[in-house]
Parts: sequence; C-alpha cells; structure tokens
Amino acid sequence: PVRLTPLGERLLPTAREPADAAQRLPGAARSGQAVLSGRLRLAIIPTVAPYLIPRLVPLLRARHPSLTLELHEVVTDQIAAGLTGRRYDAGVMALPVAAEGEAASGAEGIEATPVLRDRFLVAAAQDDPLCPAEPVAPEAIAPDRLLLLADGHCLRDQALAVCGLARRGGAVRLEVASMATLMRMVEAGMGITLIPELALRDEHRAGRLALRRFADPSPARDLAVVWRRNADAGRDARALAALIREIAPLLGVAPLEPSPGGGGR
Repeated sequence: PVRLTPLGERLLPTAREPADAAQRLPGAARSGQAVLSGRLRLAIIPTVAPYLIPRLVPLLRARHPSLTLELHEVVTDQIAAGLTGRRYDAGVMALPVAAEGEAASGAEGIEATPVLRDRFLVAAAQDDPLCPAEPVAPEAIAPDRLLLLADGHCLRDQALAVCGLARRGGAVRLEVASMATLMRMVEAGMGITLIPELALRDEHRAGRLALRRFADPSPARDLAVVWRRNADAGRDARALAALIREIAPLLGVAPLEPSPGGGGR
C-alpha cells in the first residue's frame, strides 16, 4: 500500500485546501441568488425518480426558468455519500436518513424534511389463484412467491420488513434491477410483490395487475427531501420540498407537512 511520509502527512491539509475551496464555490455562488436559480444537483432514488421527475420538472421549468437542474438517479447510500461529499446539493429518498448521514455531526450531517407518504399494496397477476385476500396480513405473504428489487434498493429492505422476512429469515424467490421489470414479471404470473402507490399510475396503466390493500395500519414509506446540514442549498431544498407536496395529488399519494420549526430533522 502507498503511504504518505511524515512530511506528506503535515502538508496534506494544505494540499487539500484548493480542492475543498473548489467544492464550496457552487454553494457560495448560490447564497447570493434567488431561490431555485442557478445549478441544482438533485439525486433521487430509482423507485421514485421515474414517477416524480415527469411531474416535477415541468413545474420547475414554469416557475423557476433560471434553474439549471442536474438529475442523478442513484440508490440511498450513494445519495447520503454524495451529499456529504458535495457531489449533490439535495436528494429525494425514503426516511430514515442513511446511517452515514445520521452518524455525521456538525456541518457534515444530513437534514431532511418529509414530503410524501407512499403506502404499499400487494400486486399480483389478474388471474393469480394464490393472490392473498384483502385486507392482506403481512404474514400471509409466502416468501417463496415474493419478487423483490435487488440488494441496494431501500424498497427491497422495506418490503422485507413489511412482510416480516427480515425477522423470519424467509428466502426470497427472485430479485430484479428495476420496478418496470418487476411489474412485468408479476403481470406474467411469476409471483407477487409490494408496489408503492407512487408507482401505480405508471406501472398499472395497462390494468393487468390485481391489487390488494393491507389491513390497517397500512404499511408505508415516508419520502423526504434531504440536504447537507448548513449548506447553502438548504433554501432550495425546502422550496423543492414545498413543490413536491403541492403535486402530491398528481402523484396519487398524500403530502407530508414539515415538522414545526423549519422542516429539518
């Protein structure tokens, strides 16, 4: 392995200063701009991006024409690392914030403001004779029929938690890379899955799914806009959160209001 000499160790902080300053420049420039103007690097998890972006971007273009939006579709852990590493200005992900952000302190922590409550339903093929009866009890879902997204997607972990498989240790039948592929496999009768309400208008457009609601209290994921604590992008992130809550009816989900005291958590 390559190691720094004692002199190199002493010089490293000084050598890093130009790179750190360059990373801070976009935020410093943003602080003097109007809200949602200039460049905003926004990262969104893959199980939200396809459904949120087509409805959010037209609204941003109409109300904030001076905004240059740079979109990134990445999984939760990459959003947390990208925020603390200054690769992204803001993100949209499911709560709770990833462990890296929770453990960070001071200026490098991650703040979040909730925006949407996205409930889960059970999805099966229309002619699937083994589709659970409504209202569905989580323990009624057979692990060997459950299709899930691959490891790394937070929706996979949430589905396992809803079905109690994280505790029971049941073997999942198959894992795939995208929500669209997952839904086509379910339509073909290859198994069942959990689908968030946010995806229904796109993934159930053809009407080939049998949908079943869970017994109350219905399991759900809470989605949030996140940003690096004390970053200048905080103003933009909060404004973005307000717009996402505004379009909740278009997305088919319920809005979540910020907590008292400014919306950070």
